[in-house]
Parts: sequence; C-alpha cells; structure tokens
Amino acid sequence: MAYPFDRAGRLWRARADRAGEHNAFGGDERFAPGRWSPLAPFPDYDRARRLRDDLIAGYRGRAFEDVFCGREVACGGGRCYRLESRSAMDLDDRDPDRAVAAILGDLTLVRGIGEVTERKLKRWGYRTVADLVRHPLYRREAARLLDSVAEGDVCNLLERIGRRRRSDPLLLEVSRFHAPGDFIFLDIETLGLFSRPIILIGLARVRGGSIVVHQYLLRSVDEEEAALTTVLPDLEAVGTALVTFNGRAFDLPYIRERLAYYGIPAELGMPHFDVLHFARRRWRGSFATCRLGTLEREVLGVGRADDVPGRMVPEFYDTYQRTGNPGPLVPVVEHNRQDLISLARLFAILRGDGNGGA
Repeated sequence: MAYPFDRAGRLWRARADRAGEHNAFGGDERFAPGRWSPLAPFPDYDRARRLRDDLIAGYRGRAFEDVFCGREVACGGGRCYRLESRSAMDLDDRDPDRAVAAILGDLTLVRGIGEVTERKLKRWGYRTVADLVRHPLYRREAARLLDSVAEGDVCNLLERIGRRRRSDPLLLEVSRFHAPGDFIFLDIETLGLFSRPIILIGLARVRGGSIVVHQYLLRSVDEEEAALTTVLPDLEAVGTALVTFNGRAFDLPYIRERLAYYGIPAELGMPHFDVLHFARRRWRGSFATCRLGTLEREVLGVGRADDVPGRMVPEFYDTYQRTGNPGPLVPVVEHNRQDLISLARLFAILRGDGNGGA
C-alpha cells in the first residue's frame, strides 16, 4: 500500500507550524542569542560562543558565495547550494565469496537452530547451510537462506542476521556483497531533534582512492525541499548501501519526516549499516563513551580545532540567518565533513579493511 504522503505532509506541516518551524529556537526565548541557555553548563559552551563571535568578526562583510566555493544546483523542488571536497581514502574491493563463506558457515541463521543445536549438527556432518538441504527438519529454511545468498539479497540477509543483534559482525561481512562505490555515507545537521529543518545534508562516496564529499548547505531554510529532492536519487539508486553513525535512530527517520513534510514520496529501503552498533560491540569498555568524537580521537587519532559541538549548530545557524554573516557556518560545514570522513574510516576499520582506508 502506498504511503499517504500528502496526508502525512499536512500533519507534519501543522505540527511544525505550531512549533515555529523556521525559528531555530522554537520561539523559546531561553534559547535566544544573548540570553541564558540550558546548554551553558556544558564545558564546550563558552568556547563555542567565543568561536562564534570570532567568526562574526573575521567574516564581516564577506558574501556567502565568496566563503563557500560551491555551485548552485536546481531541481524540481527549487535551488540549493552544493559544496564538494575530496580526501585520500580507500575501501577493500567487493568480495562476495568471503561474504558467502561467512554466512553459510553459520548454521544458526536457519530458523530453529541455536548454538547448542549447531554444535550437534556439525558433529553429525552438517558443516554448512548448504549441507542442511539434506536435513529433514531444516531443509526448507536452509533453502530459503541459500536463495537469498545466491541472489545477493542484502536486505533480506541483513534482516535475518539483525534479528539476533544489530551489532553482529556477520552484518559487516554481508557488506562485502557491495563494491566500495555502492556505499553512501550520510550525516545531517538540523535545527533541533524533532520537526525542525535540516540545514546541511552531507553525502560521501569512496571511489578511485578518494572519498568525495558532497554537502548541500541551505542558504535559507526555504531551500530544504530542494536539498532533499536533490539527494533523493542518490539515496534511492539501485545497489546503494547506506552507512551512518546512529542513522537508524536519527538521520534516516529525520529525513523521512522531512520528506513527508513536503509530500515527497520515497522508499529509502536500501541496505543500512549503522556503525554505532558495531562500534559499541568493538569498543564498549575501552573508552568512556562510543560517541563519534571519542572514537575519532581514540581510534583514528584525529583532533579537531575550532569545532562546533553538534548541540550548538542551531545557534550558529540562527546567527547566520539573523546577521547574513556566513562565518558561523564555516565550522558547521567542517564539522559535517569531518564526521563523514571519520564515519567512513571507522567503517573500514570495523570491516578489517587494511589500515582503515587511510
């Protein structure tokens, strides 16, 4: 059944309008610039405020297009502004044979088989899922799994494996059905946690020894529909696999909501690899948190200078909107770009790709 986008869009619009859609602070003066904010107790708050003020002074009188050397792109939803950058990076080539071997060696993927039963079956000579087609009880389920493997049905395999746990390392092996260029790394910046515009959409792909980052930066919130419409073909392209950090809980649902707000139909049923789940499994207990910034510093050895905390992005964007000064957007764009690069490198490390793509 088709999703009722028009009705959903009207509901989202009504809710957003009641909340003050185009106000970064939702009309609540406690969040307005120059007044007390509940963000103040955070250690980075005062530093971020000083950074914002320095940027306003440093970029005073400069035009948006002079600061951000991108280009305007047009689509059915209007116009938006795209930035492009690239850095050296690589991922291991597609290796479906490795993926198949890992999947077929795990009998517990067949419904009704647990670890104890798997050990018994292997003692009786059923070493792989393919062997189970001879088993009177498990042959039908084994045949269904073999069909998914033969067809390279990544979505079905992810669903089957993910039923056990979303951090299962076997999910990363399934990613090897995809070529490096199939992966889209996604990160968004928004004006809030719910029903506020997306002001920056970052997409990255790894191709030819480089990670190419495309960022769709809103010069005003009126360009959000155009930005969403522009990136949608990339997200819906056949063979695409999405890679995010906490994107199952935030980025992808948020994009779906914003698409519904504008009545834009979209499936977005691509295979999705959320690095946060694998990172928690790998490094939980090793570091204080498994936030991207922590892993970036502790695992990748990356330190950021003049970074804007994600929670401060709405205030920085609001300052740009009020003053027309593009300076406060500079660290927002760099924050998003570095998030994408770090996301791709962590994905490579978790997959075991050489030196992590660097």
